[in-house]
Amino acid sequence: MSKALDLAPRKIGRRQLLRWGGLSMLATGMTACSTGPLIGRLDVAGGESGGMYFEFANLLCEALVKYNIAESSEALVTEASVENLRLIKSGRAGLSLALADTVAQLKPRDKSLAALGRVYQNYYHCLVPENSSIKTLADLSGRQLGTGAPGSGTWVTGQRILKAAGLDSTQRSPRERQLGYVGGLKALSEGEIEALFLFGGIPVSSITELGESVPLRLIDMSSVLPSLREQYPRLYEHVIIPQGTYRGIDQVDTVGVANLLMANVSLPDRVASAVVELLVNHAPELIPRNSAGIQYLTPDTLISTGGQTLHPAALETYRRLHG
Repeated sequence: MSKALDLAPRKIGRRQLLRWGGLSMLATGMTACSTGPLIGRLDVAGGESGGMYFEFANLLCEALVKYNIAESSEALVTEASVENLRLIKSGRAGLSLALADTVAQLKPRDKSLAALGRVYQNYYHCLVPENSSIKTLADLSGRQLGTGAPGSGTWVTGQRILKAAGLDSTQRSPRERQLGYVGGLKALSEGEIEALFLFGGIPVSSITELGESVPLRLIDMSSVLPSLREQYPRLYEHVIIPQGTYRGIDQVDTVGVANLLMANVSLPDRVASAVVELLVNHAPELIPRNSAGIQYLTPDTLISTGGQTLHPAALETYRRLHG
């Protein structure tokens, strides 16, 4: 059921090459401008508006400017992981957020991607209306299921979950609709789909808002963890969405995946190091409002990247900070 991900970069023009060249000079040859920003512009590829990716990206952009790492920084609205990584490769973003399993799927054939750290835990949600007859993953067979925007981390992980649950055959598979964050929640609320896959830190604000008008329930997804862990070591964790995270929804066991802050390996060392120090020293400023899914960032948690390679300067900075 899974499809190969295409991250072929768009052609980078002379202006882009000159910009990156200039950034390398800034990082290695700071002289009279040593008190100014380390880099002119450092945009962050985030996610869909209203999601935690985008909230975190906005807070990070503010901090990059506030602490003189970048002269300017903008959070980019995207369809999440795959598009975010493509924006790094093309040079249209300097940093991006991406799920560890999406990164791992690409790394064997792509050496240009490097992690700066693990920034928060993602929780996989399978949402259904409260009165739905769907009680388990097996009940998704033949149902209308929103599986995330094409190529998104939600979609990539969802395909693996469906396979692990034995729902990837023609006879048993759900009827998939590849809907993004906003479109999926709208379709669920209007009865156009019967269940929705969604990935995010908790609580996902859009689910909280929908729950005010549409009673919802979460499906336990922990049954697929043994299979996922066997096939994809170090990437998937058992996590709990506690009771009270969403009004009226009981505690549920589900699948967790680390969300990584990614960069191109060509990001200048001084910039990469400064971003790591920002993550460590100013973590409270990077926690989206009402979030329960972000741990306090420390060198220990930041380097837990699910086996994904750290940027060399990031690794050196963690060693210096952590000993």
